[in-house]
Amino acid sequence: MFALLFCMAKSGGEGEDEKGRRSGLEAPRDVVEFYSRWADFRQTATQMLDRADLSPDERQTVFWLIQLVDRISEHDL
Repeated sequence: MFALLFCMAKSGGEGEDEKGRRSGLEAPRDVVEFYSRWADFRQTATQMLDRADLSPDERQTVFWLIQLVDRISEHDL
């Protein structure tokens, strides 16, 4: 999930990625921080579903990853 989201969220804070897209999400240090900031990353993930350059398999994978993270709890980490 990290790799998929980081194609839209550049490490180190706001800036642009290699395709010139704006990014304002700082990379999380670990999975616990990622989970604690899921509300921010979820918005990015859901926006990815609208991208025309995703294959059907990639779109389905992102969809199910969103569903998965929505259903886990901090206790699961």
